[in-house]
Amino acid sequence: MSVGAAIFVPVLVCALFAVATYEQWRRMGRADHAASWLWAFVVVGAGWATTAIEAVLAIRFVFPGAALALCWFAAALLGARGVRQRAEKPDRGVVMLAIWVGTAIGVSLLQDLALSDPMLRSSMAMVVIAGGGALAAVAVGPRHRHASPSAWIGALICGLFASLCLTLAIVALRFPSVAMLEFTSSLFVPLLVLCGVVIMSCLNEDRAQALERLARTDALTGVWNRRGFEEGARHLLDRFRASGGTAAAVAIADIDGFKGINDGHGHAVGDATLARFAETLRSATGSGDLLARLGGEEFAILAIGVDGPVLRQRMDRVRSLLTVASIDPQGMPAITASFGVASLDADHRSLRDALERADRALYRAKSEGRNRVTLAE
Repeated sequence: MSVGAAIFVPVLVCALFAVATYEQWRRMGRADHAASWLWAFVVVGAGWATTAIEAVLAIRFVFPGAALALCWFAAALLGARGVRQRAEKPDRGVVMLAIWVGTAIGVSLLQDLALSDPMLRSSMAMVVIAGGGALAAVAVGPRHRHASPSAWIGALICGLFASLCLTLAIVALRFPSVAMLEFTSSLFVPLLVLCGVVIMSCLNEDRAQALERLARTDALTGVWNRRGFEEGARHLLDRFRASGGTAAAVAIADIDGFKGINDGHGHAVGDATLARFAETLRSATGSGDLLARLGGEEFAILAIGVDGPVLRQRMDRVRSLLTVASIDPQGMPAITASFGVASLDADHRSLRDALERADRALYRAKSEGRNRVTLAE
């Protein structure tokens, strides 16, 4: 491999993956983990571009300098951070930043030693940076044997980086006749391509999951739609029963006189009313509960671990929050809602049966004057 190819092939590979990652980041609504991986490619590309400039100015290139190695280190940390962000785990950013700064200071001190042999100076810098990579692997890695896969992958990324730097240092010291630029590029480019392919695969999987989620989500309110509710409720109840749970309940909520709101205030106000109602219902649900818009102004809640009377109390609090006497300054009309609640217990274990009983209770609440919560018999 020629010197020109050894310098510009990594830059080109970084640029291609950076553009591809940027496009995925844009399509995914600027996801944080995609941004971290995007900056990882940018940082690595910048390091190789710096190397190219040094090579052109110096005419003769001896060994990858500290600037390139530090860029590798920063990219490894960004890659590990993206893995943890994707898994919604803390990234321990303060620890990672401290490691990076400490390693940079260590490399600067080595450069200040002004060792007469540039190969020895660069090799020692690589050893220090490899140590920083090993510390980074500990910082982002798992804390116990059963940690999430993201912790193990993050540690692997930083560990591979540390191994690469240590390998380069050993080769430079033991085989001084080796063309280090070409050797470094031959090791780095396949690793970069492998990381890029894995990242693209992960981002494509994330987009597919996001599209799948959109198909199960109500676009106006952000809660589940009927399809998402039916599938989610089935899985939720299966897990709940497998764990030995016995109490669960469903509620169906319906805004009173919603057609009059649409006719009198317009569909924009009607949509805002639905969104506000969904937000109020969300405030009454627990972390393991399921909230969905079944259609129109009708919503459903599946609450796990509580019976019908407890869920009835929750819905009564929601009803109280909705009951206001006048139109607010922003033009949002006052609304009331009616609720039907039914239990899932030893006698009524079918979700379909519970929804039918809750629907009949809702109809009874409407016929008795609306703005009330009725428990199914």
